[in-house]
Amino acid sequence: MGRILIRVNEEQVSEPIASQVIIEYKVPMVILSAHINSKGGEILVEIPDDTEDKIVEALRKRGVTVSVPKSIEVDSEKCFSCGSCVALCPVEAISLTSDSSVQFDKEKCLGSTCSICVDACPARAIKAVKPNGNGSQNNREKKS
Repeated sequence: MGRILIRVNEEQVSEPIASQVIIEYKVPMVILSAHINSKGGEILVEIPDDTEDKIVEALRKRGVTVSVPKSIEVDSEKCFSCGSCVALCPVEAISLTSDSSVQFDKEKCLGSTCSICVDACPARAIKAVKPNGNGSQNNREKKS
């Protein structure tokens, strides 16, 4: 499953754009995070890898900005398990194990759409990195 970040502007917020794409392409979208108000918003969704390019294209044809969020990685050599990241993670993707080491769950993580842990880490052991993809990620990060 791949993750994409859909951004809508003030004019698009009242349109059922995501619903239209789901119905038209018969693709399941798992909504991981959504922040929308009358001025616009963002929806982080997970979609099957084999549909990613066509779904991104379909959304962009409707005037929506789509990007692929960066993944978060932890450098275990730099990390001294202070717990700053654990306390701040809004989706509980980071936890401390019984031996007090940091455990990171990439499936729960919102990636660079959040990045609270990156800024909170005093050791700078956490960073945002480009996701592994099929080579077309640079094209997917641009607005059509």
